[in-house]
Amino acid sequence: MTRTSGGGGPAVTATATAARGHFPAAPRSRSQLSDRELQIARSVARGRTNAEIAAELFISLSTVKSHLTSIHNKLDVRNRVEIAAWAWATGLVQPTAD
Repeated sequence: MTRTSGGGGPAVTATATAARGHFPAAPRSRSQLSDRELQIARSVARGRTNAEIAAELFISLSTVKSHLTSIHNKLDVRNRVEIAAWAWATGLVQPTAD
């Protein structure tokens, strides 16, 4: 279950997190991710698919998947929603003016 926070970014509710039984650690530092991993995390937080990320960054789909695996391991997250929540929580992604 996700909801949109007042700032426009997705946030995982405490109830949804508790229901899954997974309690990620406090937001980890951006410095543990490479520049490319940060780009991919930012794209995930903006709702891009793997194919869209690959096209935008001029890399293969398998490379995107490899980077996502690395991000999952480094941040100790289970899925894209948790990557997105981390990106918003750490300020990696900011709401854009439309």
